[in-house]
Amino acid sequence: MQISHNGFYNDVTGVILAGGLNRRMEQDKATLSISGSTLFERVEAVMRSLFNQVYIAGNRPDLARTDLPFYTDQFPGSSMTGLHTALLHAQTPWVCVLPCDLPFPSAALVKSLLEARQGFNAVVAKHPDRLEPLVACYHKDCLPLIEQRLGKGQYRLTELLGELNVYCLNPEQLPNGWRRALFNVNHPGDLEKLMCLPTALTVVARSGTGKTTLLEKLIRELTLRGWTIGALKHDAHKFQIDREGKDSWRMTRAGAVVTTISSSEQSATIRKHDLEPNIKEILERDFREVDLVLTEGFKASALPKIEIHRHTLGQPLLCRGEYHDPHLVAIASDTKINLDVPVLDLNATDTIVTFIEGTFLK
Repeated sequence: MQISHNGFYNDVTGVILAGGLNRRMEQDKATLSISGSTLFERVEAVMRSLFNQVYIAGNRPDLARTDLPFYTDQFPGSSMTGLHTALLHAQTPWVCVLPCDLPFPSAALVKSLLEARQGFNAVVAKHPDRLEPLVACYHKDCLPLIEQRLGKGQYRLTELLGELNVYCLNPEQLPNGWRRALFNVNHPGDLEKLMCLPTALTVVARSGTGKTTLLEKLIRELTLRGWTIGALKHDAHKFQIDREGKDSWRMTRAGAVVTTISSSEQSATIRKHDLEPNIKEILERDFREVDLVLTEGFKASALPKIEIHRHTLGQPLLCRGEYHDPHLVAIASDTKINLDVPVLDLNATDTIVTFIEGTFLK
């Protein structure tokens, strides 16, 4: 493995697969825009962050530039032809391929593939119910077999993988957020799904019951299962997250309404407002690219709620007492109680997460 001082994988070429016919989508997937950037631009940005050499497999002069050439498929009509084009023109021993219709391509996921190459001639990401042969790395020595199969009219990538020395990265080996990283836009319904705001689920309880502790556990387990989770905390007080004397503090104090601090790993934004934004505004602005938002402190809202109940504290329920909250979806309790909503074992985080998956992440 050859990694340069600037972090590029010099023995790998990044190839964007853009030769599809878009039959199911009925429009060009590469140029679809999500949050201000096209799907192609998102994939290209990931490739540029990892590889010195990047090009397009497919007849896409409209996407090409001087530093981003395209190569037309010799055997148009199938996914394997794009892989053939990728390997045929590579000047490196390896290629990494990504399709152009990934809304949330992940550099971390690509790195996990690259790090697993030793002793194999292909590394492929594996979804729980399928392989992802177009989110993968292939060695140049796969090319003769691909050409042989194409010459016989054999186009199935899954059959090709059966003849290669392949390493499949299982979900537990993939980095956080792998579900979104493997999601691609195949038909209009996928695009509609992307346009929807994520569900926000709030955990409510009386003070001292352990809301934050449960939220930590839920976020950790959901993340391990591949979901991309957002967290939102409501504070009734005038909190401060900036420090006096810092550059950002000085800019905000000078009158900036929005101040953002950004680095290669994270960013933070401070917004000044006279009227607190509602939940929908916050989700629209800050949580477009997550699967689920877990919140704390919105007990009077119309959000779906899970309430924590601890028998040892001897306190009545918030949502099933004098006030009947129609938005309560479950109780997480340390003892059995009879209610009109599911009662989940507070100490069985996996059970609560499975309930959340089945209810909100279908």
